[in-house]
Amino acid sequence: MENFTDFFKKVEEKWQRIWEEKGVYQPEVDESKPKFFMTVPYPYVSGLLHLGSAYTYTRGDFIARYKRLRGYNVLWPQGWHLTGSPIVSRSYRLKMGDKKIIEDLISDGIPESDFKKLENPEGWAIYFMNLNREAFKKFGYSIDWRRELYTTYLNPWYDKFVKWQYRKLKEKNLITKGSHPVILDSKLKIVIGDHDRPDEYAGISYQEGIIIKFPLENKLGDIEGIFLPCFTLRSETIYGVTNIWINPSGKYVLAKVNSEYWILPNTIILEELRAQKFNVEIIREVSAEELIGKNAINPITKDKIPILPAKFVDIEIGTGIVMSVPSDAPYDYIALLDLTKDQEYSKIAEDCLRKMKPLFRLEGYSEFPARDIVEKLEIKSQEDRDKLEKATKEIYNKEFYNGIAREIYGKYAGKKVFEFKEEFEKEIIEEKIAVRYYTLPIRFVSRYNNKVIVGIVEDQWFLKYSDIEWKKLAHECVDGMFIYPENLKKVFHEYIEWYKDWACTHQKELGSTLPWDEKWTLESLSDSTLYTAFYTIYNLIKKIDPEKIGDDLFDYVFLGKGNKEELIRKYGEIIEEMRREFLYWYPVDIRTSGKDLIGNHFIFYIFHHTAIFPKELWPKGIIINGWVLTDGKKMSKSLGNYVSMKDAYEKYSVDALRFLIAYSGNSGLDDANLELSKVENAERYLMEWYSFCINNYNKGRVSEKLPVDLWFERVLYEKIKVIEMEYERLNMRNVINSIYDIDNSYKWYIKRCGEPHRDVINKYIIVKSIVLYPIVPHIVSEILERIGLDPLNPSWPYVEEVKDFENLDKREEYIRKIRDDISKILEIIRIEKPKKIKIIVARKEKYRNLKENYFIRNQEEELNILKDAATTISKEFYCDVDIDIEEKSSEEKSKKALPGKPAIIVI
Repeated sequence: MENFTDFFKKVEEKWQRIWEEKGVYQPEVDESKPKFFMTVPYPYVSGLLHLGSAYTYTRGDFIARYKRLRGYNVLWPQGWHLTGSPIVSRSYRLKMGDKKIIEDLISDGIPESDFKKLENPEGWAIYFMNLNREAFKKFGYSIDWRRELYTTYLNPWYDKFVKWQYRKLKEKNLITKGSHPVILDSKLKIVIGDHDRPDEYAGISYQEGIIIKFPLENKLGDIEGIFLPCFTLRSETIYGVTNIWINPSGKYVLAKVNSEYWILPNTIILEELRAQKFNVEIIREVSAEELIGKNAINPITKDKIPILPAKFVDIEIGTGIVMSVPSDAPYDYIALLDLTKDQEYSKIAEDCLRKMKPLFRLEGYSEFPARDIVEKLEIKSQEDRDKLEKATKEIYNKEFYNGIAREIYGKYAGKKVFEFKEEFEKEIIEEKIAVRYYTLPIRFVSRYNNKVIVGIVEDQWFLKYSDIEWKKLAHECVDGMFIYPENLKKVFHEYIEWYKDWACTHQKELGSTLPWDEKWTLESLSDSTLYTAFYTIYNLIKKIDPEKIGDDLFDYVFLGKGNKEELIRKYGEIIEEMRREFLYWYPVDIRTSGKDLIGNHFIFYIFHHTAIFPKELWPKGIIINGWVLTDGKKMSKSLGNYVSMKDAYEKYSVDALRFLIAYSGNSGLDDANLELSKVENAERYLMEWYSFCINNYNKGRVSEKLPVDLWFERVLYEKIKVIEMEYERLNMRNVINSIYDIDNSYKWYIKRCGEPHRDVINKYIIVKSIVLYPIVPHIVSEILERIGLDPLNPSWPYVEEVKDFENLDKREEYIRKIRDDISKILEIIRIEKPKKIKIIVARKEKYRNLKENYFIRNQEEELNILKDAATTISKEFYCDVDIDIEEKSSEEKSKKALPGKPAIIVI
């Protein structure tokens, strides 16, 4: 036969063409069938989608196809996310001749002749939508493409829908206005969301802390009253500060900040301060040498504390100046230990360690927890960063919840940190010892290639996720949902509780404008929360001029509000058709995607549904999967293992890829491992199955069924039940393993019976093909057509339950054990080719005291089982097999025979 890959590609093209021509995946309302509405969050189309996306969307196709097999009327619509700045930034960078963008496009196989089309955001979006749609079709996804939508003002129908949604939220007083810290591009001053940054920095948020101002003991030049500002997340540890750290290689400046003089690093931090409404004026440069060795004053205790050098201080994070609390901060403790080895600073460092103060009582630790954990983890220097991070998290977490303030804290003594910290910070801010500040835990660049900062945006619009009543509704929704894995329900509840007000608008981005304040654009997480409802009517609403659509249409279709007759006169009968579609398909039965969406999209999705829809239309289920590795490694262009969906379908058989995607992992937070090195193995396995089916269907004996026939039928029955359960949870690796179990049982079945029963082999072919169908639909459709079954409307296999299976199964286990015992004997006596095997059954009277539920009740039954198995054993060991009973045997060993444990003699 021709090359396997070429064969599979022809089969895939054939069935994809047939599915499209016949509209197989374009479901209509059918009240006679149960509906199943499933969705996968639409992807962002800033470029070609990769195999990580293929993993998530192929899993969506698995559940969609499985539910169709089970008799459901299944709707899977799809859309594309264009909102935000990534598309804007990439098209802009291409227009500016950015080498990195050009290299990326070329490596993705985009012809340079097409670059001109991509130099504006609209052109970029449409271009990659088309390429990614083609990839989805090539992967065989059973999507209803009539409902394909995309976001932003570029789609006037979607734009109208989102504006209606936000007017509804405003009516319910769930949107408010104010100032808020946001992550900004430092040059363009636009908000940077997860989509607007490199993937490895997605999910990183700003940190809220305070800057404590430590006065410099002496003036610097002619200027006095200078402060060393230290950003900290642990303001309560100020009582234990022994010194100040600065980076000896850092470039610092003396700056006038509002009405005070501060020492600051000459870095992006200055821009971050300005973005948070601090007036910053640089007076002059200050070298680290001018500061190191001088003293600052602890503004609370009034202690003199030295300024010391530390290379670990990052002059782009916080304020680039760090207060040192060696009693409770492992980094500070180990840094001082390291400094004791420095001849110039050893005495000062030793003095700082001597001056450590006990701050909290913490069970399991001494007065100085940082010292305890450094010794426990055997941290030797500042180079042990992983251990230091672990130590820091452990101490900080335990002290926050369980640390009890000592007497040094005055009125706060005896309280746990979390009980007094907020009040303490408020107090020192009011006393002008400190100011509130926001920064990043790590500095990174936006997709515009500029460093990001945290800034305060005024007149910003917020979704009031802090609203107590709204949170209650979201919690109620989660309680009533199927969420898999089940333990994630707790995580969903925690996120709902954690969220405060969310800045839902940005500026200078692609998107839909806020209807009552059009200088603002809805950001990418906020315009993608309710669109699953819009899918249900999108194929119909496109027939209406978007300019004529008002909120009254959406009020009626989604909420049942308004005068039906008047609305029909305005919009036509189609509005009633839309209402019918929505009520039939909604709510969403399953939404599945990756773990990265748990803490953002899925929470917003739940919040918005509970705000606008009645309970019966709230989401019903969510299934979560991990990310995907390729051949055990994170996908990365730098590692050379980055594969786009386009590259994949051009190079490989899609069914083989889908098979490997299924085998790569189950649902849950664990990452899947997609082993592209095994594509050929997958092709071979599927090709062998195809050949087996067309060569063996309707073949075999037609005599009365043997016990082993019934046994294998029961195996099929039992495995179908297991596979059903795993499909419902998208535990696809378990599905594949269950199919392998069926294969192994069939091999044993053939060993036992020689020639299969026609009815049994047909059941095997149908069962295995159909349970494989959601995974490899192209080759299974070809198989079904070749053996004369309906390839367009297959149904889940039905196998009648075989009674008395337990005894049938024990019977086969017994025969396997006899075979294994013979193998062990041959190994012990070192005989490779026996001449004869004798199996001797125990005498009759030995069966009298057997337990009632033992599957062998008497000698005759055991004898019959062994006679039935004799041919199997003979073929396996290439010798004659004699079955005898103890009463007739002259062999001395026959006396050792017991019920279920016959004597075995090898000659």
